[in-house]
Amino acid sequence: MSSLQKDMFKKNRLPPLESLVEDEDEEIKGMVMPPPLSPATLKQRYTPNDWQDYFDRAEDIMCGEGNVFRVYMLDAKVEYATDGKPNPVYVMHHGAGAGALSFGLVAKRIYEESKGAYAVIALDCRGHGHTKTNNDFDFSLSQLSDDLVNVLSKVYQTSDQRQFILVGHSMGGSVVVDIANRQRFPNVMGVVVLDVVEGSALESIQSMNKVLSTRPTSFQSVEQAIQWSYKSKTVRTLEAAKLSIPPLVQLDKDSNKYVWRTNLELTKPYWKEWFTGLSEKFLGSPVAKLLILAGTDRLDKALTIAQMQGKFQLTVVMNSGHFIQEDAPDTTAATLLDFWSRYSRLVLPKHVGQP
Repeated sequence: MSSLQKDMFKKNRLPPLESLVEDEDEEIKGMVMPPPLSPATLKQRYTPNDWQDYFDRAEDIMCGEGNVFRVYMLDAKVEYATDGKPNPVYVMHHGAGAGALSFGLVAKRIYEESKGAYAVIALDCRGHGHTKTNNDFDFSLSQLSDDLVNVLSKVYQTSDQRQFILVGHSMGGSVVVDIANRQRFPNVMGVVVLDVVEGSALESIQSMNKVLSTRPTSFQSVEQAIQWSYKSKTVRTLEAAKLSIPPLVQLDKDSNKYVWRTNLELTKPYWKEWFTGLSEKFLGSPVAKLLILAGTDRLDKALTIAQMQGKFQLTVVMNSGHFIQEDAPDTTAATLLDFWSRYSRLVLPKHVGQP
């Protein structure tokens, strides 16, 4: 959230739709821009990527009446390592306004580097992507945590001797930390938070209104939404934008334009709840801990002291925006793999549900 503020609050960094330039590699500068791309060129350059190139399957998981969660999965070819220990399952939870496919590039790289030994699961949380619930506007932390636990319980039986690594970006970081801290799900080996820190997140809340006001409210096509997201540097990797952006917009039949699937204005009442107490819960989680940030200035006082005391692993990814997993998928995947390699050798405290 803090890096989102720094990346997007600079003057003219979020261009109006009419200012999108025709040169794909030209950086957005100033107020005067060339005309937008022709429809044919726009479609050619910004055609969406197929999620099937990144995940094995997509499933709609029913959790209670009227709640159907879209889940994308990469299945492990080998569930156990040579020493007989279970290989990890990386559980990915996106941030507000994003979706499961924001982890597509990272998931594919984890799978490739592990030679298919490690599984990955990512979901669209309620009110996002292709998930449909009986209340798409309840973004309370307790509800989001319940949703993830319910989905995991449906996909993985509690008797399964798997090891889970919970990975959350921004708002999703608050969700996975809440679950790990309260030991809501068995066999959680580690928790990973991507680019959110309590102190800077809470400081940024007032400025988030400006972020929302600078976003276009509609697009002529899905390709134009991809183009804007990439040109505005919201997502800095074109491959990632072509994968993650399409599920974030939907056709409005009245205007015949594409609008955001998630109305971030409706998440405002929950902003403080998401991040208040995050540092304490993160440090107090009885699992291995990793924090990945887009800059050292994100650390607040509590985490700075704790990091100096070696209470968690810290990785800083330079030259990345807020969406680290999309801007730097290779580095993010390598860091997640190293995290498992390092901490799987340790004998960690038993979690709830373990014998």
